[in-house]
Amino acid sequence: MNPLLKALKARHSVIDDKIDHEQRARRPDGLRIMALKKIRLRIREQIEFLERAGRLGKPLVVVRRRRLNPGFAVP
Repeated sequence: MNPLLKALKARHSVIDDKIDHEQRARRPDGLRIMALKKIRLRIREQIEFLERAGRLGKPLVVVRRRRLNPGFAVP
């Protein structure tokens, strides 16, 4: 199994656990739940993309975007 795919599935599982924990809380935070669900959806889309690419047998090039430091000003 692709190590990136394995890592994404593990992260998806962790996010699922966090959502369950927050929903069971005495006073669940709706905004936090919504944010976690958006993250989970993005991860699920990435997993599906990698699985589709693997089935087609095409070589897969993964490009990771660089994040700019929030304090860094771009000219």
